[in-house]
Amino acid sequence: MVKLSREELKVILLFGIHIARIDGEIAPFERKMLARFADAMKLTPEDRGSLLTHKFSLAEGLRALQNTDAKQLLLKTLCAVAHCDGDTAEVEVDFINKVTEKMTTPVFILPRAEWGVYEEEVFQAIKAMS
Repeated sequence: MVKLSREELKVILLFGIHIARIDGEIAPFERKMLARFADAMKLTPEDRGSLLTHKFSLAEGLRALQNTDAKQLLLKTLCAVAHCDGDTAEVEVDFINKVTEKMTTPVFILPRAEWGVYEEEVFQAIKAMS
């Protein structure tokens, strides 16, 4: 995997926060996973706070992720967050499908039943890049 910039990793984390909130609340397992990713990025408390309150444009975020590796990590992150609480909501799946449709290059993701493998994979990728 190509090393992503810190800004690209932050964009991916912003998407993770968005999908965690999409069903109305951030579940405890989602909060724990996002904190684990933020820890792997070595984000300061100030960085974490600004990400939680950041006004985020999904379209701009997608444009910021130019290479296939960034897009792949984004989709894996979205799948991991959607799956981690054991209840993958249809609104989460719909969002992942919309993000996938907006990508100019096709990116492969596993079937929904296998999304649980992505948590550790994403964590290790972020840790290796930070």
